[in-house]
Amino acid sequence: MDLAEKLRTLREDRHHSVPELARASGVSIAYIRQIEGGVKKNPTAAVLTKLAGALGVPVMELLGIASKEESDAREEVPAALKDLLRRKGRQLDLRREDMRMLGHICFRGRRPESMEDWELIFLFLKRLLG
Repeated sequence: MDLAEKLRTLREDRHHSVPELARASGVSIAYIRQIEGGVKKNPTAAVLTKLAGALGVPVMELLGIASKEESDAREEVPAALKDLLRRKGRQLDLRREDMRMLGHICFRGRRPESMEDWELIFLFLKRLLG
C-alpha cells in the first residue's frame, strides 16, 4: 500500500474527514488532498510526523513499514471480524484499537466465527466499558 492509500485508510478508519485531519495535524486541507491523490508522493518528515501524530500512529506505520510482530498480528485478525469493520465499522464506531483487542478474544479455546458474533461481542464490551 502506498502513502496515499495508507493515509486515506488510516484517516477513514478513525472516521476523520480531510478538514478534521487538517485541523488536528496543522497540515493544510489542500496538501492532505494532494498526498491522498498521489500528487505529493514525498512529504517532508515534519509533515509526516504531524499527520502520524494526529492519527495516533507511528510514522513508520503511516509509511506502511511494519515490524514482523505487527505484520503477524494483523494476519491473525479473523475474516469475519475484518468483514464487520468493512461493512459496519463506521456505523458502530469500530476503531483500530478495538479491532486489536477483539482480535485476541478466545473463550474456551474458540473464537467467534460469524460477523454477527463479533458485532455482539463488540457491542457488549462497548456498553460494559464504554
